[in-house]
Amino acid sequence: MANAIDTNVLGDLGLLQQPKTRQASSEMGEDAFMKLIIAQMENQDPLKPMDNGEFMSQLAQFESANGINELNDSVEKMALALQSNQALQASSLVGRWVEVPSTDNFLWSEAGMAGTLDIPRYANNVQVVIKDASGQTVKTIGLGDQPAGSTNYQWDGIGDTGEQYSPGEYTVEAIGSIGGEVESLATNTVVPVESVYMGKAGEAMRINTAGLGEIKLSAVKQIM
Repeated sequence: MANAIDTNVLGDLGLLQQPKTRQASSEMGEDAFMKLIIAQMENQDPLKPMDNGEFMSQLAQFESANGINELNDSVEKMALALQSNQALQASSLVGRWVEVPSTDNFLWSEAGMAGTLDIPRYANNVQVVIKDASGQTVKTIGLGDQPAGSTNYQWDGIGDTGEQYSPGEYTVEAIGSIGGEVESLATNTVVPVESVYMGKAGEAMRINTAGLGEIKLSAVKQIM
């Protein structure tokens, strides 16, 4: 005569509302799982003992779920370690100058203005046009013919009329003749990094720059 299963044991384990063994075992911990196995063995029908295949199936099911949990924990720890490593690397940028895409650039009192252009194909008569806050052109820099790639430009703050302009923000446009047609060229700004912002888990790391403010670390094209 089979012994009645002790429902108190199952109740303590929170399994009375979990009729499917697969779902229950995937959500329970190791201690609870072992208690369940012991309870099943103690209350099994002596004439019909638990089948070895069934026991191994339950054990394999638990090991699979437990392995997934361990994998998730490992991935989470690895992500945190990677974020910390990125933060450490990014912190070394503080005080350095970086190149980022922007049509705004800055005339610094000591460093002047520096930037780069992205030239997709060989271009003739490349020019950089610098404008003040009112949209008036204050300086046109001729760079001549340039091959495809990145080209640097600098400005010391002296305008086309010989006037010395004040430090601050200016707008930069660049053009060049490519294949006989005048085209706009992408401009990049060189600015100093003031701080690093890690953000919450899963957020892109950002740096705080003088002038342009907060930008994604992934937007940095070059470290000077």
